[in-house]
Amino acid sequence: MKTLFLRIFLWLWLAMLAVGVVLVVTSPFFTQSRSRVDRWQQGAERWAEERANRTVQRIAEAGVEASRGGGGWEHGRHGAPTFVFDEAGREVEGRDPPPEAAELAGRVAASGEGEVLRRGGLHVVAKPARDPEGRSYVVVTALHRPPRPVDLLEPSALGWRVAVLALVVGALSFGLARYLAAPVRALRGAAQRLRDGDLTARVGGRVVRRRDEIGELARDFDTMAERLESLLGSQRRLLRDVSHELRSPLARLRVALELARGRAGAAAAGPLDRLEREAGRMDELIGQLLLLERLAAGQPAGEPERVELSSLLAEVVDDASFEAGAAGVEVILGASQPVFLHGRAGLLRSALDNVLRNAIRFAPRGTAIEVELAAGDGEAVVSVRDRGPGVPPEHLGTLFEPFARVADARERTTGGAGLGLAITRRAVELHGGTVAASNHPDGGLRVELRVPLGGPATVERG
Repeated sequence: MKTLFLRIFLWLWLAMLAVGVVLVVTSPFFTQSRSRVDRWQQGAERWAEERANRTVQRIAEAGVEASRGGGGWEHGRHGAPTFVFDEAGREVEGRDPPPEAAELAGRVAASGEGEVLRRGGLHVVAKPARDPEGRSYVVVTALHRPPRPVDLLEPSALGWRVAVLALVVGALSFGLARYLAAPVRALRGAAQRLRDGDLTARVGGRVVRRRDEIGELARDFDTMAERLESLLGSQRRLLRDVSHELRSPLARLRVALELARGRAGAAAAGPLDRLEREAGRMDELIGQLLLLERLAAGQPAGEPERVELSSLLAEVVDDASFEAGAAGVEVILGASQPVFLHGRAGLLRSALDNVLRNAIRFAPRGTAIEVELAAGDGEAVVSVRDRGPGVPPEHLGTLFEPFARVADARERTTGGAGLGLAITRRAVELHGGTVAASNHPDGGLRVELRVPLGGPATVERG
C-alpha cells in the first residue's frame, strides 16, 4: 500500500527532478548567446596581458636583475602573480609556478610567439622577452578570476527559462495540491452534513477506494457515521415505541382515577387530584417526545400554508399571559407590522409557545418579558427576552438539545423535561431558520428565532 508520506515524497522528488531536467535541457540554449561570457574572458585576458607586457618592457629596458632591483615585475595580489622563466625553463625567483604556467612557458619558449591559456577561472598569458644582452625569457601572468553570476546571465535566455521552470514546478505543485485537497474537501463536506443532522452523510466515491491514510480515514468516517445513524435510529425507535406503549396504561390510569373518584369520599380528593395532575404531565411529556421524534425524522404534521406571523405571535402571547399572570410576570409584545411567511402554523405556534413558557418559568416575580417581531433582509426575527438569571456561557450551545438542563436538579420547579426548546429548534430548522440564545448585557436570557419569509409579497405594511 502506498502511504501518503510516500506519495508526497515522490511528488516533491519528481518536482525537483523535473527542475533539474529543465536546467540541463535548456543549458545549451542558455549559453547559446556567449556575448557576456566572451566579455568576461576577454576582459580577464586583456588585464593579464597588460601586466605581462609591462614586465616584458622592463626586462627589455634594464634586464631581469635590474628590473627586479628597481621594483621588479609585478608579483601581483588577489590571485594574479607574474612569473619569469629563463632559457632552461626555470623560474628565475625560484618560485613554484602553477603547472599551467610552466606548460605554457615551455610552448612559448619553443615557438617564440605569445600564447593565452584559459582553464575554468584561470587565465594564463605568456609573452616572450629578451634582455639588453640578448638572453631570452618567457613572462607568464596567471590570473585566477572566475566569472561572476552577472557575467553568465543572459537576459534574453533567462526570461523564458524561468518561465519554463515556473510552469513545470507549478503544474506539479497543482497536481499535488489537488491530490491532497480533493479528498479533504469531501471529508469536510460529509462532516458538515453529519454535524447538521444528516445521518446519511457518507464520504463514499473514489476517496474510500484510495489505498493510503486518507482512504483509511474516509472508511473510518463512514463506519463511524453508520454507527451513529444506527445508534440514534435505535434511540428514536425506543423513544417512539416507549411513548406509544405508555399511552395505553396512561389512558387506563385516567379511567381508574375517575372510577376511584366516584367511589372515594372527600378525604381522597386531594391525592386523586395530585395523581390526575401527574398523569396529565406524563401525557404532555409523551406528546412532546412523539412530536420531537416526528420533527427529527422530518415528518411534521400538516401542510405548509400562508401564515400571518404577527397575528400568530399575538395569540401565543395572549395565551401565555394567563400563565405569566399567575407567576407574577408580565408579557409585553412590542408593536409590529403584519408579516407573512410560508410554513406550518401549528409548528410555529409550538416553537413560540415553548420559548415563552421557558421565559415565564425562569422570570423573577414582578418583572416583564419583552417579545418583539421584526422583518427585513428576507427573514422574520422574533426575540424573547426575560429578566431571569440567564444561562452560563458553557451551556448556551446545548440549550436546544433534547433533555438539556442548566441545573443539575430534576425537580419540577427548576424546569420541564428539557424538550420544549429542542422542539423549538427542530420546528424552526424545518422552516429553514435558526434559533440562538444569548445572555443580555443587562441581565436575563434573550432567545432569537429567525425564519425565512416566503412568497413574493412577504411583508405588508398597514
